[in-house]
Amino acid sequence: MKLLLLLFLSLLTLSAGSYDFDETRYIYSIDKTLEMQGKITFDKKGMHIDYSAPQERHIIYDGLSMDVVDEAGEIVQHVDLDDQPMMKIYMDFIHKLYRGDYDALSENFTITKSTKTIILQPIEPIDKVIKSVVVHQSNDRLEQIKTEMSSGDEITLKIKY
Repeated sequence: MKLLLLLFLSLLTLSAGSYDFDETRYIYSIDKTLEMQGKITFDKKGMHIDYSAPQERHIIYDGLSMDVVDEAGEIVQHVDLDDQPMMKIYMDFIHKLYRGDYDALSENFTITKSTKTIILQPIEPIDKVIKSVVVHQSNDRLEQIKTEMSSGDEITLKIKY
């Protein structure tokens, strides 16, 4: 579940490029809030998430697998997404959201849009992991993404431009 929480941080509907972010993560099971900072970079196949604080860590997603890399450059976890169907659905969802592919997202979410807010309400099977996603935007640019996980955890991501 920790890996899933790390991954959900990458939830961004951004145009191509790199973006700094601040993340606040509430972990229900231990009643603790964590503050993190980093940069996320998107490419055609996937994304790289580079945490800079409170410790250096990297997540590399290439569309087929995902690696978690420590500050020394060592892979501490490798996930073949064909062996992890829920993780694959999750990572695919992130990439669709990034691309702004709401038609594809509607396969897993009920989507409600307004000028400044997009609400994604998950349907089966993604509802087993994600309870809701609220995206705040201004001038078609993301400002904040708040995700409530089915576990009770919450992740708030603020994007810096």
